[in-house]
Amino acid sequence: MPKRKKNRGPLAPNKYLSEDQVKRLKQYVKAQADLARDRYSRRTVINEAIVDVLLNSGLRAAELCQLEMRDLPHSHGKLVINVRAGKGCVQRSVEVSSALANRIRLFVKRYRKGAKPKSSLFVNERCGQLSYRSLYSKLRIIGRAAGIGHLHPHMLRHTYGTAFFNKSKNLLMLQDQLGHADPVTTAIYAKTNSSERRRTAENFDL
Repeated sequence: MPKRKKNRGPLAPNKYLSEDQVKRLKQYVKAQADLARDRYSRRTVINEAIVDVLLNSGLRAAELCQLEMRDLPHSHGKLVINVRAGKGCVQRSVEVSSALANRIRLFVKRYRKGAKPKSSLFVNERCGQLSYRSLYSKLRIIGRAAGIGHLHPHMLRHTYGTAFFNKSKNLLMLQDQLGHADPVTTAIYAKTNSSERRRTAENFDL
């Protein structure tokens, strides 16, 4: 029996967050983190940083969990996050904004002070490396509390990919950012903004 081909069609809307959902998510994690800062706690501050990095880098869940101090922009002086072991054990550099790089630097300064170069960026309650299961659980709880519903790491990756393409219109650049081996995988992001395509078609006349 022949293998069933994977669907490479457009991303369904529920595979990534709308602008309103992103806004609600950011507002929720910030409010929770602000409360934690007032109480000198750090658990929800870590949650805020996790959401921030996933939304603004497009990292896979495993890549985020494996991030170490030496991989971060302020550690090597470049506006990139180094992924040492991406999917297929492929290394890559993910370009990030100076704003995100600065937020990561401040997070490390305040909550991971004294961490060594090979120490994990995000840790669990026992200061060990954050696991995928723990990350998935965190986001699921956050999604429900923020009124978004089922939230998982790959949804934030899809949200980043959609927003990045809609801004850059450059699939090759996005392919590098996301670490896709096959450009066909990246091409799904070219079909997510149907309203923009409709506006362009309405005004197109050679």
